[in-house]
Amino acid sequence: MASSLTISVILGVLWATILLSFATTVTAAYPSPLESEAIALLESRWWSNHSSNTSQRCLWPGITCNTAESITKINLSDAPNIEAGDRFGKLNFSSFPNLVLLDLSDHQLRGKIPHQIGDLSALKYLDLSNCGLSGELPPSLGKLTQLKFLDISYNDNINGSIPPQLGNLENLVTLNLSQCGIVGPIPSALGQLTNLQSLILWGNQINGSIPLEIGYLRNLTYLDLFNNRLVDSIPITLYQLTNLEILYLDNNQLQGPIPQEICNLANLTSLYLSQNKLTGSIPSCIGSLSKMQTLILGSNLLKGPILQEICNLANFTSLYLSQNKLTGSIPSCIGPIPQEICNLANLTGLYLSQNKLSGSIPSCIGSLSKMQSLTLSSNLLKGPIPQEICNLANLTGLYLSQNKLSGSIPSCIGSLSKMQTLSLGSNLLKGPIPQEICNLANLTSLYLSQNKLTGSIPSCIGSLSKMQSLTLGSNLLKGPIPQEICNLANLTGLYLSQNKLSGSIPSCIGSLSKMQSLSLGSNLLKGPIPQEICNLANLTGLYLSQNKLSGSIPSCIGSLSKMQSFPKKFVI
Repeated sequence: MASSLTISVILGVLWATILLSFATTVTAAYPSPLESEAIALLESRWWSNHSSNTSQRCLWPGITCNTAESITKINLSDAPNIEAGDRFGKLNFSSFPNLVLLDLSDHQLRGKIPHQIGDLSALKYLDLSNCGLSGELPPSLGKLTQLKFLDISYNDNINGSIPPQLGNLENLVTLNLSQCGIVGPIPSALGQLTNLQSLILWGNQINGSIPLEIGYLRNLTYLDLFNNRLVDSIPITLYQLTNLEILYLDNNQLQGPIPQEICNLANLTSLYLSQNKLTGSIPSCIGSLSKMQTLILGSNLLKGPILQEICNLANFTSLYLSQNKLTGSIPSCIGPIPQEICNLANLTGLYLSQNKLSGSIPSCIGSLSKMQSLTLSSNLLKGPIPQEICNLANLTGLYLSQNKLSGSIPSCIGSLSKMQTLSLGSNLLKGPIPQEICNLANLTSLYLSQNKLTGSIPSCIGSLSKMQSLTLGSNLLKGPIPQEICNLANLTGLYLSQNKLSGSIPSCIGSLSKMQSLSLGSNLLKGPIPQEICNLANLTGLYLSQNKLSGSIPSCIGSLSKMQSFPKKFVI
């Protein structure tokens, strides 16, 4: 009996020893959560240049811990010197149960997004933008159900479609997959993201229709589908998004009319529908969208008039209706109204080019003091350029070319000191080029071709040191080419053909090293072709035909390796 008891005790002690040894082995094999985090950080080698003392990991750059010293945030945007390299896949995601923020943006991780990223069960913020990532978006992203912010934008080599599993991210507020090379349709499952406020998918190759389920995203304030391959009409359900403030659908292949229901979007401030195949007229109810600031409808097939109701939009800053089939005159609110006050007082940009607008340019435009760009080119506008345009002190671009404007160029244009581009070509303008144009010190482009301008080229043009393109062709200009033109060191294009210019070609033109196109044909120029032209190493086009040039063609012209268009005829 005693012997049996002794054996039992011995066996008990032996078994306890075995259990203790096994527990020790298990403990050694399975480190604590904090130890797992430390091991994962070391194995990532992201902080190898900083420290190997993991007890100090909460002080490492880009690391944030909670009071228990468990890592809650990894934010490399706060640690620009961390070289993550292509070791993204070496980060053991399962070791970070309390991680709520992972921001690796602007670090060249390269490679694919690991499927294991779905193990970050507590994650609320994930930013992998501009990381050089490739491959498909892993469906495991759909396991991050706590996620509120997801940004994988500017990773051009990502391919494949949007995983429908992203529809599981019911807490998501922002989804940004722009500029990723994504193909395929927008999954209808995204309609489950009822907390979403920003959906940004621009700059991909997304095709198919905009899903009807998009109408479920009632909290959406920002929708950007710009520059994709979307087809069919804009779904009627989209107009249920009454909180929408900014809508980008431009540069797709959308068709059909803009329905009246668009006016349900009472909070809309910016509407971009340009470069599609939209037809019909502009809905008159758009005038009821009192918060509208930017309306971009250019490059479509819209017809009919520009509606008078647009005049109700007092907050307008930019109106772009170019390249449509619009007819009629410019609404009176942009022209004279009682007390000479234009309703669109906040307008900074007016873009109405390439339509069939008739009538004259309303003088009241001069009261739009915030105007920076006025684009009315390629219409049927007639009459003079109103003097009141000279009141637009903030104007940087004036585009009135390809109309039927008559009269002279107002000399007061020289007071518009911020002007960078002045385009008045292809009209019926006459008289001299006003000397006051030489006051436009910021001018980079001057287009006055195809008018009936007379007199000589003002020599003071040589003081416009920022000038890059000078286009005065097809007028009635006479006299010599002023030597002062050679002061325009930034000039890339000089177009003086089809005038009555006389004298010789200034040899100093050879000093304009940035010159790419030199067009002096169809004038009364005489004398030899200066050898110095051969110094224009960037020249791609040289047009000297139909003059009275003498002498031989300089053999050095053959050394101009970038030349594309060599003159076929010299009159000598």
